[in-house]
Amino acid sequence: MATVTDRSGLVLVVVVVLAAFVGAMPAAAQDVGNATDRPTASFNQSTVNEQRGDIAAIELDLSGTTNATVSVGGEAVNYAANVTVNDSNGDGRVTLLMNTYIAGLDTNDSVYGATAGDAVVGTNRTTAPLDSPLETSQYNLSVAVDDRRTDTATLALTERTAGELITWTAPAASFDNATNASEVAAAVDNGRITASDSVAVGDVSVNQIKLSGIYGALAVSNVTELLRSGELDFSMVQTNPSTNRPPKRLDLNRSLANDSIRVVPDPRNDVLYVNVDTRAAMFDNGTLSAGDRFESTLTIDGESTLADADESVSANVTFVGTEVGLADPSLAAGPNQTVSGTTSVAPGSEVRVRIQRNGSSSIVKTNTTRVKPNGSFDTSFNLSSVAPRSTVTVRAEGPLGTGDRMNTTVGPYRPSGTPDGTAALAVPDQTTTGETVMVRNATLPDGGFVVVHAANASSDPLGSVLGASSYLENGTTENVTVSLSEPLAEDTRVVVMAHTDSNDNQVYDFSSSNGGEDGPYTINGSAVTTGAQLAIVETTTIETTTAETPSGTTAATADANGTTDGSGPGFGIVAALLALSLAGLAWRRR
Repeated sequence: MATVTDRSGLVLVVVVVLAAFVGAMPAAAQDVGNATDRPTASFNQSTVNEQRGDIAAIELDLSGTTNATVSVGGEAVNYAANVTVNDSNGDGRVTLLMNTYIAGLDTNDSVYGATAGDAVVGTNRTTAPLDSPLETSQYNLSVAVDDRRTDTATLALTERTAGELITWTAPAASFDNATNASEVAAAVDNGRITASDSVAVGDVSVNQIKLSGIYGALAVSNVTELLRSGELDFSMVQTNPSTNRPPKRLDLNRSLANDSIRVVPDPRNDVLYVNVDTRAAMFDNGTLSAGDRFESTLTIDGESTLADADESVSANVTFVGTEVGLADPSLAAGPNQTVSGTTSVAPGSEVRVRIQRNGSSSIVKTNTTRVKPNGSFDTSFNLSSVAPRSTVTVRAEGPLGTGDRMNTTVGPYRPSGTPDGTAALAVPDQTTTGETVMVRNATLPDGGFVVVHAANASSDPLGSVLGASSYLENGTTENVTVSLSEPLAEDTRVVVMAHTDSNDNQVYDFSSSNGGEDGPYTINGSAVTTGAQLAIVETTTIETTTAETPSGTTAATADANGTTDGSGPGFGIVAALLALSLAGLAWRRR
């Protein structure tokens, strides 16, 4: 019996030891190697932060399952709910959206939802309804699969914020193309909505308001209703009214009624856009005019469920007139001819530019371009088919009835870097009286002038001008004589430069226009020039007079052959000796 008892005790001890060993093993080891096959769900973040009244995005990762149940809150915070989600698209991810504004209220609106491709398949709130939105606090989160909890996290609700109001502008035509957050973001990216504190009358005044805590309310309420009820208020009040006149004010209700105000929420970025179509918006005490300055303000009523006290943000905006102005065009009969200008209308607006033959209804070219952020615009034309020296009309037509026009003459095209478009000069070193410079030949592709400069031409192109030729036709001209404005007194080196006839009037205007017209031909950005050394010689003027002889006859001057036209014998010899004497005198002076 004792032996049996001992054996029983031994067996009992073995069983107890094994049980203790197994109990000490990790849960994963107890699962006979199948723990990795269990379906799980986990939170993407350990803490989900959101402002009170906004929509919280709770991201989940699912493995081995398409369903999971999320528990929010608990008895300690007087709010608890269980939400079952389904990974409908099977990508292993679900984003649960929780409207913290209505989560605790007694409402038929959907508190929970999911992003596209997933779904909420069941909700169950286990606490009594609240009288106001969830307060700021830490709310426990847990997720379970098949009633087995697999992860925990925290939802942290913080106080809502009211940041700032920034004024933007947009083209009038974009008002109907920015109706949601995605369209507004695209308009900002492509430059159709730009930050500005001035707006052209007729364009869209865009008010970007950075604030949080209202997007849960906007998700279940009509924005117009919130504005009309006074929970939200948007105002525009003139700050520079005329003397003894009341300030102009935006009539919010009438403007909402005619659809000239559009509110676009962007919950993901905590931004609210209030877009005002200034073409149709209604104002009390007068119509909107250029020069009017306004203060735009968004106010949240402190007696509403959106805020505990009145909150407001504001900014100033100035309205300007609508103008389009062309810059003086300089066009040539060739490719890549640019027409540019400036305008006060919103960047991104379309401007149509036309070039039309003067006195003709035929349109040479029409281009459409957009206004840049700095208010400028430009576009290029190929005018190779236009005859040089033709007069054309350039027109720019912008939105809101803006436009400008001007006439200009299309000049000859001066291509750079091509053999037939390159000017050239050949000027030899020479002996001269100092009054002229001889140019052996000058090649001017589009006509122009040969100009003689002093040696300091590069540092003083205007002050160094010594003389200019008459107008030379296009092509090569041989033996061009350039008369100098003042004779040179001593040997010197000059710079001979090829100049254009940029204004096509066949008059040299480089000096009189202070360098604005008839500039030099260039190759690769450098003026076409050549140098020449001048040796100056003096000239001697020989004057001959007639003398009365005692007998009353007249002494005649010598001709080129040393003969005389008189009858006195030997007069040709005297004249020859006189010429020789003068030549010797000139030699000694040299």
